[in-house]
Amino acid sequence: MNFNRLKQNKKKLFVAAAIVWLLVCMLITPVFTTVTLTFAEDPAGEVITTVYAGPRNNISPSDARSRVVNSGVARISWLDFQYGSHCSLKRIDPVQQAYDGALTIEKLTVRKNGLPVISISGGELKNYFTGNEQTAFTDGADFAFTVTGEDPQLLPLDSFRSLYAHTSLAVRLLGFLFSGALILLLCFLIQKVLGYAKGGTPFQKASCLIFLLAVLGAVWMCVYTGLRSPFWLNPDEYDVKAAVLYYFHHFMPPDIRSDIINDSYPVYGTSRHFEFNLFYFYAGKIGQFFADPTVQIRLFSLILFCIMAGLVIRNMKRNYALLFVLLLTPQVWYIFSYSTSDALDFFMGFLCLYELIEENSMLNRLLREPFRKKHLLYYGVLSVLFLHIFWAKMTFYTVLMFLFLILLIRLFYQEKKNRGPLLKKYLILVGLTLGLFAIRYLITDFPYYGLNKMQVIIDVTNQKADYAYKYSTPAADAAYSMRFYEKGISLWDLLTKFDFHKNLFRTFAGFFGSYAFGEADWYYIVMGVLYILLLLRVLQRLWKQKKPIYRWETLAVSGTCLMQYVMIVANSWLVDFQPQGRYLLPILLFISYLISRIDHVWEDRVLRSILVCTSLLSLYAFWHVGIPNLVPDRVILP
Repeated sequence: MNFNRLKQNKKKLFVAAAIVWLLVCMLITPVFTTVTLTFAEDPAGEVITTVYAGPRNNISPSDARSRVVNSGVARISWLDFQYGSHCSLKRIDPVQQAYDGALTIEKLTVRKNGLPVISISGGELKNYFTGNEQTAFTDGADFAFTVTGEDPQLLPLDSFRSLYAHTSLAVRLLGFLFSGALILLLCFLIQKVLGYAKGGTPFQKASCLIFLLAVLGAVWMCVYTGLRSPFWLNPDEYDVKAAVLYYFHHFMPPDIRSDIINDSYPVYGTSRHFEFNLFYFYAGKIGQFFADPTVQIRLFSLILFCIMAGLVIRNMKRNYALLFVLLLTPQVWYIFSYSTSDALDFFMGFLCLYELIEENSMLNRLLREPFRKKHLLYYGVLSVLFLHIFWAKMTFYTVLMFLFLILLIRLFYQEKKNRGPLLKKYLILVGLTLGLFAIRYLITDFPYYGLNKMQVIIDVTNQKADYAYKYSTPAADAAYSMRFYEKGISLWDLLTKFDFHKNLFRTFAGFFGSYAFGEADWYYIVMGVLYILLLLRVLQRLWKQKKPIYRWETLAVSGTCLMQYVMIVANSWLVDFQPQGRYLLPILLFISYLISRIDHVWEDRVLRSILVCTSLLSLYAFWHVGIPNLVPDRVILP
């Protein structure tokens, strides 16, 4: 075959392929389908609605597509393929449990590829659906029924099947355009990634494809889980939801003593409004434009993860170390699949790492170049970036410590004549960051609390918390996990008798839900061995390079990782026993920085092999344990 000739005619080949794909889509149309059921009243409890849809004539368990009913609306989406007169929708289970009282469905709508194609309201639904023996319809004009068993079903009649199977030309064209765009994007990414390994070994090329597929797989599983998992399965998400919803209608933070945020207080008496973190503001301002409650609350986190994944792919060879941030543990993916401020904190830490290791980043250009007007913009953007770490949880303060130590080491390794100007730039950044912090406090907090916000937080917590969680409660009466030190539990006992390190490591390497869904023991053993090999290889490579600055940076990173651990231990001993791996995630940023300092790291077969293994294991864990336990198709109701 003459490949040169094919290259010369690639435009013709592209047009021919597009025509063939168009014809295929006219016959078998990829359809992103959304079925929405609107109930007259929000069913009591965490109710799940399930649609059974699939290519076969008979129903199978894999056909289940489920969503939790939120605010009286169940919105179920899936990828379908429409061909001929086939109707993939076989059954709707309005609730997946015994239910007391009548249910009324006001409206059923179907969208295909974003276009509304079916809208049936009220009693008209009786012309399109019947029920099984556990569904008893009531008299009246409404589509109302009572549940007489544990498996009520709505079964489509021929009239609905005919209506559903009809697919307009617009839907088919959109299916062609969307699927074609995804295929082109995938081809572009594969070509780009293989270009990174051009001239490399077969192992480098194969591993690049694995890394690409791992990142894309992480994005897909994160988005899939984020759009479908119930709120109750994730840590403290109802509390986050209340804080996000507040910003649908407000710009300024509330007075934490106000009654308008009473729904944001759990039994602990602490509200997300106590924090300086802007996650809730950003999520609320983006989510307010959408109707689906899950999208409202989680879209911001999913956007952040997609941006991070895009940066990793774009810098796969130039800043190879960024891959290690994303592919060493699926726990990173999980914190972006639901609504938590950890997502914004980690994302900002990731950007700080990028600013350090990217040669032409704003930070490195600002510190390297003589003053230019555009540096004013750099000062502003970088100050806001560092400010977000100030506003983050305390476990992310180690990122500031890491930045301080690395930049200090770089300062000492400058020529003497350059140290003064560089120090001035450091001080300007510090001054701007602290100044913005003070300005924000004066605007949003000082009018409410003056300089006594911490005392107000203590007073409100004592007022709102259950007895076992109040600061004023004697330690002996405090909740089991609270105030171990005051209860007389020694530090040694904390570390040796409560599975502290086991829980900390496992929830770092991959544990999902409210730390309820973990892998088998072998998974954590293998991941632990891989992490040890990774650390040993990094230390070996840096030591062999015999550069004093790298050894000082290694010492700085080691000290920062130790501080990360000490903070987790101190919180578990003095405040609340929480050996949670998400508090350990910042060390990924620090280790990745050391990896970026290795000469010719792209060619290191050992590090590449380790990353391939952790990528595949992470995909396996999220697919094998995360999705089955977080997506309601298989979730067991509490």
